[in-house]
Amino acid sequence: MTAASDATRERPRRPRTVERKAEVVAALRESGGFLSAKGLHASMTDGGTRIGLTTVYRALAAAYAVGEVEAVHGRGGAKVYRYLPPAHEHHLRCRTCGAGVPFVSRALEDWLERLGPRHGFETVRHAVVLTGVCSRCTGSEQG
Repeated sequence: MTAASDATRERPRRPRTVERKAEVVAALRESGGFLSAKGLHASMTDGGTRIGLTTVYRALAAAYAVGEVEAVHGRGGAKVYRYLPPAHEHHLRCRTCGAGVPFVSRALEDWLERLGPRHGFETVRHAVVLTGVCSRCTGSEQG
């Protein structure tokens, strides 16, 4: 063995693309909203994750291709991404402390089943988040 091959073996293994995609999707899920690739990259690096911007773009493209994230054009035309849960979700979330509770609404489900086809859309997925102030925080909301 040569010294060069020994040095190569001692280097820490770089995460594979699949692992990086999972990291990027998890970071987007934790953000709870829409973020640009640059915004997500900044959030991840500020949090201590060593990842390149190109890797974030590639991971988001791969996640979009398999339906893990949603992509839309935000203000100014930049593409922004949001995590899509594997199945639809409904949550009521506190704007003050972030606490959330899931809920079920048959009326909402019925309406959404009609909405997509009415506008020419199929296989519509959804995540509904309603915000309010929980009973523990009532009176403490600023703004």
